[in-house]
Amino acid sequence: MERVRLVAYPGYGLQSETGNWKLRISGCAFQPPDEYNMRKRMILRMLRNAMQVSAAETSGDLFHYRVKPFLSDAEHRVKIYVKLDGRRFRLKKKTRRNGHFQSWLSVPDDVVERMTEVDSFGKRSVQFQVSTNDPAVPAAEGRVYLLERKGTSVISDIDDTIKESFVTDRRELLANTFLREFRGVDGMAGVYQDWAQRGIDFHYVSSSPWQLYDSLLQMQIDEGFPSGTLHLRSFRLRDQLLKKVLIIRRKGKVSAIKTIVKNLPERKFILIGDSGEKDPELYGKIYNKFPNQISGLFIRELPDRPVDRERFGKLNGSIPLGVYKKFSRAEELVSHAEEAIERATRRQLV
Repeated sequence: MERVRLVAYPGYGLQSETGNWKLRISGCAFQPPDEYNMRKRMILRMLRNAMQVSAAETSGDLFHYRVKPFLSDAEHRVKIYVKLDGRRFRLKKKTRRNGHFQSWLSVPDDVVERMTEVDSFGKRSVQFQVSTNDPAVPAAEGRVYLLERKGTSVISDIDDTIKESFVTDRRELLANTFLREFRGVDGMAGVYQDWAQRGIDFHYVSSSPWQLYDSLLQMQIDEGFPSGTLHLRSFRLRDQLLKKVLIIRRKGKVSAIKTIVKNLPERKFILIGDSGEKDPELYGKIYNKFPNQISGLFIRELPDRPVDRERFGKLNGSIPLGVYKKFSRAEELVSHAEEAIERATRRQLV
């Protein structure tokens, strides 16, 4: 039987007034299937039916690599330990029923300073390991990005914002999720790279399932997107299939975004999403809750679901002029966002 596996998501850290660092550690513990039993084979058949494909079309290595985490079993009530600079810290909370863990860890300043690395964009981070009390469970590497209390962050959606997913077409969405290599939206990586060089930090927030973590991280590397924190959705394939409507989409994004903004009260934010579902409306609600922290809202307009006059009018009616804009191509985002970046910078000086 395959051993329990740990995954640690990229997180963020802030230095407290006492000098110690608060590091946000999150991830999950699960047991991948060693073989497909009757229940898992039934789930695969249900998935094929939802995708409207034959068994032959799902026989390739890529499909099995992508689907395997969806067939894993969560490991709950597991104690998680974090190793930094040779020291071992225990997280206060065990893994939840879905196998996920999330906790703040207070670490002395000298430990963080000794371990700090700086990447090509000048971003500071520390690498750590998560483990359990079971020596048979391999430790997993993780990374926390060290943020200044004041600064500018981009909160970016993934599907149809920086990754071609075609969320509005259910069959295309499933094919892009399970059968095809992930592909970035043309030009977006270059825009984000330029902003990273200017000192902007990134938080990638998505309702993509956590089971796609490895594939999404690899796409981020391959396409050249700047590193940043990653916030994915808790998801059970079996639950969705039993509803007869497979939804691998954006549920729960608002909560993740609000948490980031609340946890980083002195930072200013630029939100970037797309028109495929409810990003314009959701981002508008977030702006109205945090108007002093949100400097810009930018929506990539998809050809098959444009932001019509009614949606655009409602948003512009509740948000100050110039804060909310839509774009179709990456180069349009550059020109639209410049004012928001300058606005965020000015607010830092107030």
